[in-house]
Amino acid sequence: MKVLIAEDDPASNALVKNLLFRWGFDVVTTFDGTEALKALREKDAPQIVIMDWMMPGIDGLEVCRRLREDEKGGDLYTYVIMLTAKGEKQDVVSGIDAGADDYIVKPFDKEELRARIRTGQRIIELQTALRAANRKLLLLSRLDPLTGALSRSAILDDLDLAIYRSRREKLPLSISLIDVDGLKKINERSGRLAGDRVLQEIVRRTTACMRRTDCFGRYESDSFLVVLPAVNRATGMDICQRVRDAIAGREVGTDGHELSVTVSQCLTVWDGNATVQEFIAAAEQTLTATRSGGPNRIESPALAP
Repeated sequence: MKVLIAEDDPASNALVKNLLFRWGFDVVTTFDGTEALKALREKDAPQIVIMDWMMPGIDGLEVCRRLREDEKGGDLYTYVIMLTAKGEKQDVVSGIDAGADDYIVKPFDKEELRARIRTGQRIIELQTALRAANRKLLLLSRLDPLTGALSRSAILDDLDLAIYRSRREKLPLSISLIDVDGLKKINERSGRLAGDRVLQEIVRRTTACMRRTDCFGRYESDSFLVVLPAVNRATGMDICQRVRDAIAGREVGTDGHELSVTVSQCLTVWDGNATVQEFIAAAEQTLTATRSGGPNRIESPALAP
């Protein structure tokens, strides 16, 4: 772990630096508050700081205040140990109020310093693990637990963002609703697990037809929504055709049985003005018309002006 020393006294700075090297830390040294703040604002900045209270330029309290202001709204945190000759209770309170996590009074005992750094290291490691867990939870919250595709709320959020980008960049945008033909009958005839297997395989085959910029999510229990940025009607129909061929071209294996599966699809091109709700409503209307004509079909209304 990287530790920043902000201490203007060369002898004290060298002493702390040598101790930290001996204890296995990477060390960055600075000799005034301005240098310290600059180092803390760099990419891959140290996450533990041993900082003198009194320094040229900006003192330790002001560095701490600015650091905490920088950290607002972010998920990174720097553990600050204030190194000071001031040991009065009010001085300690002032340091903590400024954002310091701990303090040690000069002249310090090296084992006390080591213990306080270890405390900071444990806290930083716990916060790192917590951030990783939160990122995992955020990812899981955006996924449909059965299929691994984006959840309904996530795919609609992505559609909203795609509309914003298409409006700003003046690019086409298309969406496709994919409905599994006869999923209810599959569930009734072969069981719910077979139906789940069909959905999972459809996701796998459809995802293989998508570009990296496309978004794919579960819209309803038996349907999916594909968001196709920068795609016009002709290109969108080609993509839909690839999806249809990928799904219908090979049976889906479910517990020793092979099931023939097809999907009905619609392609709707954004007219440049519709909201998310209006865009989806137009796609749903087209999908209803597609299903009424029989399974394994693709329909798209004429391109909007």
